[in-house]
Amino acid sequence: MKISILGTGRWASCIGLCLDRQNYNVLMYERKHSDRPQSDLFLTGKNKYVALSINVSYTTDLELAINYGDVIVISILSQQLDNFMQSIKQVHGYENKKYVLAMKGIEATTGRRLSEILIDNGVKRDNIAVWVGPGHVQSIANGQPTNMIISAYDRVLAEQLVKAFTDKYKIDISYSTDIVGTEIGAAAKNVIGIAAGILEGSKLEQKKGPLMPASVKEIGKFIDAVGGEAETSYGLAFLGDFQATLFDHNSKNLTYGKTIVEQQTTDTELIKDFVDVNSVEGIMTAKALIKRLIEVNSKVSNEKQIRMPITQAVNDIIDGKVDISTAGEYMSRQITAALNLD
Repeated sequence: MKISILGTGRWASCIGLCLDRQNYNVLMYERKHSDRPQSDLFLTGKNKYVALSINVSYTTDLELAINYGDVIVISILSQQLDNFMQSIKQVHGYENKKYVLAMKGIEATTGRRLSEILIDNGVKRDNIAVWVGPGHVQSIANGQPTNMIISAYDRVLAEQLVKAFTDKYKIDISYSTDIVGTEIGAAAKNVIGIAAGILEGSKLEQKKGPLMPASVKEIGKFIDAVGGEAETSYGLAFLGDFQATLFDHNSKNLTYGKTIVEQQTTDTELIKDFVDVNSVEGIMTAKALIKRLIEVNSKVSNEKQIRMPITQAVNDIIDGKVDISTAGEYMSRQITAALNLD
C-alpha cells in the first residue's frame, strides 16, 4: 500500500513513523514556503520527536502526493482544512481517493465537523475515515504502546484501515461505527484539556476528578443532540484520551489553560514564550461547539434546550468575559452545573 501524508508537523511526523516502521511506502507532503525554509523533517527526515527511515519520500508537489497514495492521510491544523481543500480540488480525480483525517477539531466559522468539510468539497462520503485517540508523539516515538480508533461512514473502509494501520507492538486500533460522535469527542477533549489547565493553574487539581464525569455527561448529551451516540463519549476519542490531554504536560491544551491563569492573561503576545497558541486546537473548537450549540437549540423548544456549562466557561474565559483571577472558581462552579445536567 502506498500512503501519502499531507503535513509534516508533530502529529504528521508521528503518523509517518508509525507507518514507516510497518514498511509502507510513505510520501510526505509539505507546502513550499516562500518566506521560510522547509521543516527539519522535510530537509533531514527527522525532527526533535522522530527519525524516519531513508525509505520515506518527501515532496512539495501536491498533485504528485494526491496521485501517489492509495490512502491520503491529512494531518494539519483543523482550522486550515477548508482552505487546504481548495488546493486539493485542483487535482483531477481527488474526490475518488480514500482520505484519513488524523486531526481533531471543528471549524469555528461554521461549526462543521472535519469530515463534513471534505464532503462539502466533493469528496465521496464513503471514502472518508477519521483516525484519533490517545497518545503524544513523544511517548509513541519512545515505544510506549497505546490504543486508537478509526471511524468511517463505510464499515468496509474502516475495517481495511484498522487492519492496515494496527501495529500490534505499538498501536492497537479499534473501529467505531459512530463517526459523528468520534469526531465531536476527539475535538471536544481539547476544550476539556484547557479546562483542566485552568484548574491546575488555579491550584485546583483535585477538581480534575469531577471534571471528567462532568465533561463526559456534557459532551455525551451534545453528541446525542447532533445525531451521534452519547455512549461514544466514554470511548477512546474522548474519555480514553483524558490521560494524554488532562494530565500529560505534553498536551498543548493543558499547557495553554495553565499558562493563561499563571500569567493572568489570554493575550497571545504575552504568553507566546510559554505556548504556541496557534496550535492549541481547543481554543477554536470551543467557539465552534458553542456555535453549533446555538444552532441546535434554535430548532427545539425551551424544554429541550441543551446546555454545555464547561465548554461555555472555557470560551468565556478565553474571550475575556471572566476575570482571569477568578477563572478557576468559575470553572469549578460550571463543573458542578454539568454534573447536575438533566
